[in-house]
Amino acid sequence: MTHFVRTETIGNFLIVTLDRPAVLNSLHAPACHELSMIWDDFLEDDNLWLAIVTGTGDQAFCAGHDLVEDFHAPMPKSGWAGLSHRTEFHKPLIAAVNGLALGGGWEIALEADIIVSHPRARFGLPEPKVGFAALGGGARMLPKRMPYHVAMGLMLTGDTLSADEALHFGLVNEISPEDGLMETAMAWAEKLKKCAPLALRATKRIARRSMAPVHTLDDLYSLELQLADMLSKSSDTQEGLSAFAERRSPVWTGR
Repeated sequence: MTHFVRTETIGNFLIVTLDRPAVLNSLHAPACHELSMIWDDFLEDDNLWLAIVTGTGDQAFCAGHDLVEDFHAPMPKSGWAGLSHRTEFHKPLIAAVNGLALGGGWEIALEADIIVSHPRARFGLPEPKVGFAALGGGARMLPKRMPYHVAMGLMLTGDTLSADEALHFGLVNEISPEDGLMETAMAWAEKLKKCAPLALRATKRIARRSMAPVHTLDDLYSLELQLADMLSKSSDTQEGLSAFAERRSPVWTGR
């Protein structure tokens, strides 16, 4: 039984819905552990050919890491949202972004193979504004998906992109009609269903392997963990969390 994520099976499709609307579907460690188990089961089930991940409500897909509840609790071995440290996720994943996709929320979408966006969705990696960095995959994936300087401008300022801007940079496949996000995502799923599941998996494996840098992904994961540990112990991270909770502007010290 899951408490923070809902799942539904429609034929050969698994629908995964992030279900913490009171906190804009932000995720804490228990939710990430749930997702990790959901993905494990999905990847093992030969009757499930692809998954669609979305969020509850019309405000947010996922606002990232919950900065209040269980912030320092350990994540699953598979990483943020059960995705960021997986070296193999061989089945197609579609993200139906129904609203804000911030920080770890955008990182979840970046892990997908197809991204469908609601017209009002916004995308951003604002972690530096609370003294952290996009170490759930965002800082290593975004510069590969769009022009380097545009990516760095976004990551170093914490600015956001509109759905139209994301489409312009090739960061989403399609913007849905106002009331047709899931219908658009399902239409993509039906297109993929017309192709052989094993062929799709082989295609994805080759595509992902071709994007791997000369150094191994394990090297990057190790570096991410080192940086996350360093930042979590910093005064600025504590200040960022306190300022967020107290609804004030943070005062950075660079320590």
